[in-house]
Amino acid sequence: MTGAPLILLAPSEEKAPGGHRGRLKENPAQRWVREQLMHLAETGTPESLRKAFDVKDLALDKARTEALALAGPVPLLPALARYTGVAFQALDAATLAPETWRQVFILSHLRGLVRGDEPVPPYKLKLAAIPGLKAHWRKALAAQLAALPEGPLWELLPGEAADLLKGWTRPRHTVEIWDTRGKAISHFSKKYRGLVARWILAHQQGDPRRVMKGHLPGCRWDGVSENDRGGLALRLLVDL
Repeated sequence: MTGAPLILLAPSEEKAPGGHRGRLKENPAQRWVREQLMHLAETGTPESLRKAFDVKDLALDKARTEALALAGPVPLLPALARYTGVAFQALDAATLAPETWRQVFILSHLRGLVRGDEPVPPYKLKLAAIPGLKAHWRKALAAQLAALPEGPLWELLPGEAADLLKGWTRPRHTVEIWDTRGKAISHFSKKYRGLVARWILAHQQGDPRRVMKGHLPGCRWDGVSENDRGGLALRLLVDL
């Protein structure tokens, strides 16, 4: 497949504050989510909000305030500057060439598929917070996914985010992360997905066999097989 490599990442709960104030453009699918989130913030009981946002006290007040603010101009940052979780720390996009940000796409629970350089407001939203949100994005993402540019595609997603892509037929490569005892890694896998994404973007290599020649700190490649997405699954062993 021709074209620059593309990366799919999950969003992080952790987000940077601030940004330049502006009003978000939105399509009907994004508008539905925003309105549902605002309705939850306006009418939800403290207990329902704690469950929906999975935070409490001052963090809960902040999440509610951010949701209500979505009706007007909000602080905006590029997606790769807004998300600051473990995978994004390992990716360290600020030290990559600015044009590579356009090769990263993040499955935002608020906005759907957002490109790395596209604006994102501060927000808190879990897939389980709004009834029907997961099914909504499964359906609405189809058009966004179909518009992705050509290029070898890397699905570097945990299970819940990967579930949103069920039924999508475009071939994509994946990475299986294991420790040296043969146990699948889940808790620390975010860091290594970020490191893989960084290597691919820094070297502009999307061919799995070329990726396997790359060196990642604290781990090593250990084989390749076909995955169930029409691509290849690379096996990464981590020294813990």
